Amino acid sequence: KMLSFVECMLGLDTDRLGDLIGTTLFEKVVDLLTELDVNITWEDILQEEHNKGIFDMELEDLDDDDDNFGQEGTKALFGGNVCAEKLDGLMVVVCEHLKSCNRDRLFKEFGILKTIFRKSVLKVHKSKFAQFIMFYACSLDPEICGVDFALFLTDIFTKKEDDPIARMSAVSYVGSYLSRARFISADTVVAVLKRLVEWCIDYIKRDRDPVNQAKATKPKDHQIFYASCQAVMYVLCFRLRSIMDYPNLKSQLFQMPIESILMDTLEPLKVCLPSIVNEFLRQSRAARLFNASVDLPLEDIVESDLSKAFGGPNRLDMFFPFDPYLLRESDRYIRPNFEFWSLVKTTYSDGEDDELGDLDAPGMNVDSLDDHVEIDLNDDEGIEYSMNKMSITPHRSFYHPMAMSSDSGLSMPARIRPSVSPPS
Repeated sequence: KMLSFVECMLGLDTDRLGDLIGTTLFEKVVDLLTELDVNITWEDILQEEHNKGIFDMELEDLDDDDDNFGQEGTKALFGGNVCAEKLDGLMVVVCEHLKSCNRDRLFKEFGILKTIFRKSVLKVHKSKFAQFIMFYACSLDPEICGVDFALFLTDIFTKKEDDPIARMSAVSYVGSYLSRARFISADTVVAVLKRLVEWCIDYIKRDRDPVNQAKATKPKDHQIFYASCQAVMYVLCFRLRSIMDYPNLKSQLFQMPIESILMDTLEPLKVCLPSIVNEFLRQSRAARLFNASVDLPLEDIVESDLSKAFGGPNRLDMFFPFDPYLLRESDRYIRPNFEFWSLVKTTYSDGEDDELGDLDAPGMNVDSLDDHVEIDLNDDEGIEYSMNKMSITPHRSFYHPMAMSSDSGLSMPARIRPSVSPPS
């Protein structure tokens, strides 16, 4: 009955009626998706090992998986959970609706979804899957909708007047989105990273002001800075190799003062999740992007020990909204455009952990990118014209204990476990 009802609602969202009631209809549908989503409890999600870090064995159970994507491991994930089954069916209905839209209609629906996303989804405390409606809509038109969503999130983060919680959520979203969306080009990734890095530099300069230093003396006072640093590192864990394949983009990346930000006296490398820091340092050193001497964060000890070393509760525990999708039927809409860690090429994938040769892809015409028009992320008018496992949203504080462990040098996001531990 619920599926039929939503199908009828979306059926009214035609070219003729959509302009009058489209926003209201879509808002009611997204509210329903979100309500079902937050009622899927943490106990409904398989979590075999709570003490593992954020980057642990995404595809560890693929022995019997024919497509090598881990689908078999997700089929029995929720068992007979009613909310999950209803949400799965509704996600299919909404994705089919978006898929049926022509280009002009899709742009209108995407604009409506952005408004609803900012109002109803961005700060939802326990949304796990409803946000993938935006991911799928972007995948239908990567060049316009896909890029526009990245800029939309970046704008929310960089504007001081926005709600701090919304800004924290936005930078988490953009980091996860750029990492997981296979349809987002490397030049878009670099352009957004540039804005995040510039924001970090400005933040450090403001922090050096004596008045600001007196006001902010604890790590939690700088949580938005640490979240942005972590987002940058997380994206580069997934995209550094692909960026290095293009000389023009590689040059832009190496001009960014990433190392100076991470080596700042605010010590983001000690606050961000150790698994992210370790993976980033491993790849960036192989690519010669990061050359400073730094002790790797301790990733193989539990949080109680981290508490003694770095003030445990102050460790940043960022959520990743686009962790691997775990709903069975609607998964087919997300999977083709989703980047799994097991398929990511790293800068050390040739087996050399510390040294990396020329990464330029042989036979690939990359020189044309040197003349590629650089995306101007500050041209709001031009952009507006041309762009017609979130596992858990932030608490009031992004800092709470999280257990870590690792038994190998390489570990990345868990496929069968939310990226953020359940609240105690």
